[in-house]
Amino acid sequence: MDRKNAIIVVLAFLVLFSTASSFLIYHQQQHMIRTQEDIIERLISAGSTGSAGSEETPAFTNVSEGASSAHIVAVRSDTYSGVMGTVRVELKEGNGDVLVNTNPFVEPTTQYSIREAVRVAENFTNMNVSNKDVIISFDINGTLIGGPSAGAATTVALIAVMEGKHVKQDVAITGTIEEGGYIGEVGGVLEKAVAAEKNGMKLFLVPKGQKKVIYYEQKIEERGIFGITFTRVYYIPKELNLGEYMEGKMDVEEVSTIGEVVAYMIV
Repeated sequence: MDRKNAIIVVLAFLVLFSTASSFLIYHQQQHMIRTQEDIIERLISAGSTGSAGSEETPAFTNVSEGASSAHIVAVRSDTYSGVMGTVRVELKEGNGDVLVNTNPFVEPTTQYSIREAVRVAENFTNMNVSNKDVIISFDINGTLIGGPSAGAATTVALIAVMEGKHVKQDVAITGTIEEGGYIGEVGGVLEKAVAAEKNGMKLFLVPKGQKKVIYYEQKIEERGIFGITFTRVYYIPKELNLGEYMEGKMDVEEVSTIGEVVAYMIV
């Protein structure tokens, strides 16, 4: 094969690869948008019907000496639907190590978030855990834990166990934990809110500014040109107030600091 033909083959391969990649990304986006549309329809249809009849959960977590837990929520990467689980924190005599259960697998960003949670909890309580080992375990149906969105929940569980208090079982939170105890923004708030409501939560805490979420509504436009009808499908962004659509089913509140979170979640 001469150089000219080789270049043509390479270019053809690159075009095919680019087309296939664009096709895959397009269909992933379509699946995510359809999932959001289904969620919006369920929220709107249920907005005036009150509670969806979820089972009542106990008022507090089961807390043993030196351990506590809090609810976490995530979004599955394959179905784009929200799922709910727990983060469990244990304090044991040790050397100040932070140990993370890797089943399910925990990504590095999550591990960094856990270490930040320990620092924030120490500063908030004015306690030092250098003579303890902190053991973190996640239980969320075997889903891979990725990203820092469980940071706030982990911090709350840590503070509860350090102070010998309880985490409310009917409250869930999504949010990162940042230096200084600030709660950072996360993705998938709409899907997480639906999962929290389905699991009987009475209150869902979100980062400041994320009570209103953006979703995409499908529009279909038909145009006739020279006797031929062309159909155009496109999506426009729309704003949804979670507090409004969850009214009567679950309260939604914004929080900006770990102090505000503790006020809602720990007794």
